[in-house]
Amino acid sequence: MTSYKWAVRVVAFIVIAAVFLLLFAFLAVQTQQRMLRWRAQQLLTDMHQIRLYQTNWTDAQRLMSHWGPWGHSNGTCSAASCEYEITISNSPTHAWQTWLLAHDRFNLYQWFGGRYSAFQESFTVHNGAIWRQSTYIAVSVPTRKIRRENDFDWSLSIGAESYQRLHRTLKNWTPFIDDSDFQLAQHPYYKVGRPSGCMVNCEIGVAYYSTHTPQNEIENITSYDFSCFTRFSPCTRLEDLLPAAKEWHLYDNAYGPVPIADPPPPPCNTIPVWAQARDARYVLVIEALSANDVNGEKSNSEDQQAQKTARVLGSLKEAAPWQPGDTVNVGNRYVSQTALNGKGVEGMIPGKRYIIFPIGNDRRDQVVTRSSPLTFEQCGLREDTPEIRQELQKGFAQNDVFNP
Repeated sequence: MTSYKWAVRVVAFIVIAAVFLLLFAFLAVQTQQRMLRWRAQQLLTDMHQIRLYQTNWTDAQRLMSHWGPWGHSNGTCSAASCEYEITISNSPTHAWQTWLLAHDRFNLYQWFGGRYSAFQESFTVHNGAIWRQSTYIAVSVPTRKIRRENDFDWSLSIGAESYQRLHRTLKNWTPFIDDSDFQLAQHPYYKVGRPSGCMVNCEIGVAYYSTHTPQNEIENITSYDFSCFTRFSPCTRLEDLLPAAKEWHLYDNAYGPVPIADPPPPPCNTIPVWAQARDARYVLVIEALSANDVNGEKSNSEDQQAQKTARVLGSLKEAAPWQPGDTVNVGNRYVSQTALNGKGVEGMIPGKRYIIFPIGNDRRDQVVTRSSPLTFEQCGLREDTPEIRQELQKGFAQNDVFNP
């Protein structure tokens, strides 16, 4: 009888100890996740106080001092130049987390509400003020399986970066963002995109926004839902992590057996000219020529008569390879009939002046020289009018000379 009571006590002790350990593990994981969530929310609040070109070096130092345990500078850091990054995450660094990973038991950690979570903010100081800013958030989507069986965790990641131009450049060579201007009809201050390969175990999105984006729009595209760090019912889509992403439809064609048709492109007159001027590298004034004006001689061949040519009158923005007085061909496969109110390059009237945003020297595959034809995106040709000129100046005013 005594042995029986002793055995019952041992079993009871083991059960109580197990319950205690489970409760302790649960509280430890929950405390970690909720502290991470709280810090991330505080960091985002601080970053929403930044005003590009206005927040000065003193304010930047205050941020660096406050977030020093989680931050570091990339290289030297001074009022003249500084790149600073702050990262808050729960990357596996403890011995017990490493053990769980090594033995394919990390999902036990996830059962208690643990998941990889990270939030990153960075800013760049130039000439005594903050000129650039970016944010990124990532979270894993836990599975209920005991073993992962060598499968990769599903993950969500989305971010936002400020740029003075929203076209891809040699310094900003990301395939995420489409160079077409159609997105500007809906939201002229930013563009969104995603990588083409991330559809099986992840969803990734990015928003590039102008350095002159109104603050309310910046906050809208960076209002991350940090409850994804602590929910027991995990976030599984990008719009869970960032509600604003629901309108971007980045992964509409990633689910379901029937692809969703892309919406038709908007009319060119719905795209703000100032936004195109901000993003373009070159902005030229050209005069359309008739076929008889090519090289000052009458064209006899049908091919020559079918060509659209123009004379370059000057550059309104950056110095371009094409020089005033050059006669160039205009239009190729990039040209769409949506330009010039549906008439495309065919609508160019000889003797009339136009504004053109030519493609070239932004990307490695778009190198142009003085002898290259003028090619443009689908809405990159506008009539030269006082109203258009005024809109161009609004766009030019949003550019700076730092890291194009």
